[in-house]
Amino acid sequence: MIALKQILLKGSLLMLLIIALNFIYKATLWQNDVIEYSNVEKAIKTAKNAEILYLGDCSDSYFGSDNTNEKGISQILDSLLPNTNVATISETGFHAGMYASILDQLPENTNIKTVIVTMNLRSFSSFVFYAYEANSIDQRMVMLKNRPPLLNRFLLAFKAKKVYKGAAIKKQLNKQQQNDKIPLTPHNSTHDWKTIIENENCSDNKKDLAIGHLNNYGVQLTENTNPRIKDFDEIVAITKIKNIKLIFHLLPENTHLTSQLIGKDLTSLIAHNRDFLHQRYNTNNITIIDNMNLLPASDFIEELPNSHFYYSGRKKMAKEIAKFIE
Repeated sequence: MIALKQILLKGSLLMLLIIALNFIYKATLWQNDVIEYSNVEKAIKTAKNAEILYLGDCSDSYFGSDNTNEKGISQILDSLLPNTNVATISETGFHAGMYASILDQLPENTNIKTVIVTMNLRSFSSFVFYAYEANSIDQRMVMLKNRPPLLNRFLLAFKAKKVYKGAAIKKQLNKQQQNDKIPLTPHNSTHDWKTIIENENCSDNKKDLAIGHLNNYGVQLTENTNPRIKDFDEIVAITKIKNIKLIFHLLPENTHLTSQLIGKDLTSLIAHNRDFLHQRYNTNNITIIDNMNLLPASDFIEELPNSHFYYSGRKKMAKEIAKFIE
């Protein structure tokens, strides 16, 4: 009995020590660490005074090597809504998990009434999950999680999420694509479908493009199997708690080229995933601005799927969003 009391006493003292250290860390180093390791804290503080917040990825932040001074979708939207202040937090590699972390950090006294969240169909694929850029984004998300600050710093120091590089990324991707079942198609898995394309008798360029489209779109969305669905669900929950109107912006995809390269099996799968997102998220309290078929092939900077758009395409998207908001 005495031994049990000593264990309980030591446990209580240890718990009090951890709580005290967490309090001290939050009061001293935490704010600087959030700024240093998340790299979005300053943008969050700036955005809180806007009426609309646009959260984007490379579609809003990459303009092509010869177009570095042009405006992104959110900047064009801001110019189209002269009586409304539109702030943006956009960066290449951002995905729904990062958007949820950013929204979770918005202060209670925020002036933001509406948030527009980029919904990138490609972000649901294993190919994007295991992109090298995802490593740094996932690490940055650790400091923004709604947990005790000291725990976040501990997890960041010990790399709670394993970082994959080079051959390891390819190995993980290959393994995941073997598990990515696509019953709506004649193929058992994304991996099997890729193998068939790789063995086809066609030019290397066409083969590479076809595999690129399959890598990005060869996933069948279901309620409980895709991690990105959980991220979007979290966005819905956070905006509801903070009483912020939520708009999802579904990006354009070059399905014209997808159809030419692979055919209706893949475009039908894309259509299924699009319908799934509408059924799950297009409710009374949420709006999906669906720009998936908005652009001609000439508005895409490259032929490989990567959400890089010429200024003409970005302007068309911004106009559609402005039309809805007005």
